[in-house]
Amino acid sequence: MSLTSIQQIEALQTRRDAILSQIAALTDSEVGGGPDTSGPGDHVQQVAYRKSLYDELAQIDRSIGLLRGPWAVKRQGRMT
Repeated sequence: MSLTSIQQIEALQTRRDAILSQIAALTDSEVGGGPDTSGPGDHVQQVAYRKSLYDELAQIDRSIGLLRGPWAVKRQGRMT
C-alpha cells in the first residue's frame, strides 16, 4: 500500500522532529556531542554522526518541498 502525498509529508515531518530532538539533546557526554575521539581499541566518530543528522535533516526538508510542489494561484474577476 502506498502512502498519499499528505501521509508522506506527515511521516517526513515526524522523522524531522525526531532528528531535531536528537540534535537538541546532544551534549559533550553524548555520542555526537563532542569531537572525534580515539583511544586504545576505541574510536568514536562524533563529528560524522552529527553531520549525518544534519544531512538527513536537509534531505527531508528537500523531500517535503518536492512533495508539496509549486503552487500557482490564479484569480479571475475584476479588481476594484
